[in-house]
Amino acid sequence: MIDIFDTRTMLEAIEQMKRPTNFLRDTFFPAATPVETETVDVDIVKGKRRMAPFCSPLSEGKLVENIGYSTSTIKPGYIKPFKITTAADLLKRSPGQTLYGGGQTIEQRAQAKLGADLADLMDMIDRREEWMAATALDLGAITMTIKGDTADKSVTVDFLMASDHKITLAGTDLWNDPESDPIALLRAWATKIRQDSGINPTRVIMGTDAASAFISNVSVQKFMDMRKVDMGQIAPQMLPAGVSYLGTINAPGLSVDVYTYEEWYLNEDTGVETAMVPAKKIWMGSPATANRTLYAVIQDMEAIEEGSAAVKRFPKSWVPKNPSARHLMVQSAPLVAMLQPDAFISATVLL
Repeated sequence: MIDIFDTRTMLEAIEQMKRPTNFLRDTFFPAATPVETETVDVDIVKGKRRMAPFCSPLSEGKLVENIGYSTSTIKPGYIKPFKITTAADLLKRSPGQTLYGGGQTIEQRAQAKLGADLADLMDMIDRREEWMAATALDLGAITMTIKGDTADKSVTVDFLMASDHKITLAGTDLWNDPESDPIALLRAWATKIRQDSGINPTRVIMGTDAASAFISNVSVQKFMDMRKVDMGQIAPQMLPAGVSYLGTINAPGLSVDVYTYEEWYLNEDTGVETAMVPAKKIWMGSPATANRTLYAVIQDMEAIEEGSAAVKRFPKSWVPKNPSARHLMVQSAPLVAMLQPDAFISATVLL
């Protein structure tokens, strides 16, 4: 018989589970292969447009120095949420379960609770990774609060996003001002991204207020009314997982798909649900970068002995003898890494 609490069985179940879509992580930070070390190397790419020097055909070749990236070795924050199930929990009726005939047996309730708890822990880790992706896109850095037994400490991973890629508009540039021209600003930002990174931006993610101001802006509406030339379209569509596609903008030097993304997380400091994408901000970038979600080794003896230490998630379950209770835990060591920070722009377009 299959032991549903066996680690390998749970690993197989995790691989087969259809996880909720993490739009930001999956779009801009695809997963890298997990490594067998507790640290990961983050290579920040900042190239330069150098030209080959002229020289005489009879002279030696001209030496050019190797430049282009810097490497930081970082220890990702470790994640290990767990849940406890007691015998009393399994004696209770599950939500939605028939009260009388046709109810679940206690063994079936144990299996159902394992699946529900495993999914809940996985969702918490997914949401943490999505928060890391949102924070990197917004600030070009991630500050992790490492929980300790006696005190917490903050660790900041700075991806060296240039200050002129973090923009705050003012005056008539604000998108709710009748004189503002959001299309011209987006075009200028796209040019800056191409100049600084060599990558063409193809996506714009807007906060809800920024999106409303963009659609209502007079200059945007006039731009979209130029029917004789294909200047794109605003055609909102609801997509899964809180994603809305607003439309496409085609202009000289600018060809981007525009989205809004409504997803929230519970802020640990304030206890308030907070939007992943700040309402008054927009992010511009491309999925075609070296950005990755990196995974360090699982620091667990069982994982190491089973040869399962280099995985994205490692579940385990155990029962202490006294008091008797089923413990379920999922471990992970992720780091969402912005390896080409100059390929993105974060802009506050409303005050």
